[in-house]
Amino acid sequence: MSDYQLNKLLFEAARRHRIVETLADEADLAGYELTAEERAALARGDIEALYRLGANPYLIRRVFRPRFPV
Repeated sequence: MSDYQLNKLLFEAARRHRIVETLADEADLAGYELTAEERAALARGDIEALYRLGANPYLIRRVFRPRFPV
């Protein structure tokens, strides 16, 4: 598992104030050593899977804000 790489990707997206439904573009994922499962969870915007894979809950919420109810 590469939860460090996953959190680094989410941190960079949050730092750029990216708010998205999914992160599926290869350009977004380039340079990060992610597992196939992590890539699939990002492509689906699957916040539960991202949490199980070790993503920081704060970063998940910052980046995938549209997926959370108001």
